[in-house]
Parts: sequence; C-alpha cells; structure tokens
Amino acid sequence: MDAFPHLKILISLVLGLAITRVLSGLSRRLQQPVRTEGMFAQIVWSVVLLLGAVHFWWWEFALRNVGAWHFGVYVFVLSYASLHFLMATLLYPDAVPDHAESEQFFMRRRAGFFGLFALSFAFDLIDTLMKGSDHLWALGPEYPLRLALGVLAALLAWRARDMRRVGMIGLLWLVYDLVWIIRRYDGLD
Repeated sequence: MDAFPHLKILISLVLGLAITRVLSGLSRRLQQPVRTEGMFAQIVWSVVLLLGAVHFWWWEFALRNVGAWHFGVYVFVLSYASLHFLMATLLYPDAVPDHAESEQFFMRRRAGFFGLFALSFAFDLIDTLMKGSDHLWALGPEYPLRLALGVLAALLAWRARDMRRVGMIGLLWLVYDLVWIIRRYDGLD
C-alpha cells in the first residue's frame, strides 16, 4: 500500500484549519467594514499566508516521490504544515479585548508571526532536500534566492514600526511569491 495517501490526510486537515482561520478572519473584515479601516498590513499578510498555505498544499504533491516514510519525516512535514496554522492564529487570535484593534494586536505580536514566517523557509529547504536532489536542481538557481528573500522580508517586516511599511513589505512579497508559484508550480509535475 502506498503510504502517501494515508499520510497526507492529517497534513490536509492542519492546512485546512489554517486556511479556514484566515478566510474566517477576512470574512469578519467584510462583515464589519467599519473595523476594516486601517487594517492594511493584517489583510495583506492574511493573503500572503493564504497563498502560502494553498501553495504548500499544492507543492506537497511531490512528497509522493518520497520512497521511505518514517515517523520523523512525517512529524517534520506535519510540523511544517502546522506553521501555517500557528501564523494564522497570530493574525486572527481567538479573543482580542474589545478595546484593542486587531491590527494593533498583530503589530504587538509581529515578532512571533515573522519569526514563524522566517522559520518556514528553513523548513522549506529541508522539505525540498527530502524530495531528492533532482527536485532541488529542478528548482534552479533562483530557489536559494527566494528563500533568502523570504527571510529578508520577514526580518524587514518584523523590524518595521509603521503598519503601512509592514503591509508594503507583505505586498512586495505577495507579488514575488505569486510570480514564483506561477512560473514554477503551474502543473503537478
């Protein structure tokens, strides 16, 4: 029996929780437009995270090529998927006091969010190496640059004090990441 179909179920559930959390948060913004004002950074990083989770789900199809599954490998991939959920909880926490705006909450806790975002690129590299050297070489010389740019975006956004700047960094990353995904992962090859 092929292990991958069985193993991908829990990974899909965790990613589904992350996607649901982000979509629910964005939906609340649409339902309460007065509260949406001034939440540019939170919304942009929500779209970044949503794209990242969907992209993760798409490209993890390459895990079907992992020949020998071990519990440690599975826990690693599950941990990688869990980073998306943890970031979603920092964007849209369970409870925010009525007197605090969500974006202010996000800005006060941005070190955690951007720390996890930067960590996701280390997980990406390990995940890519698990898929084999052919997969790594197929990504080309831009791949390590993409990882470095992702970490740089996380560091710049974490250090930025202005919400607009945090949002603009997210917007720049979103455009780059979308172009990368379209060029690299248009098909499930």
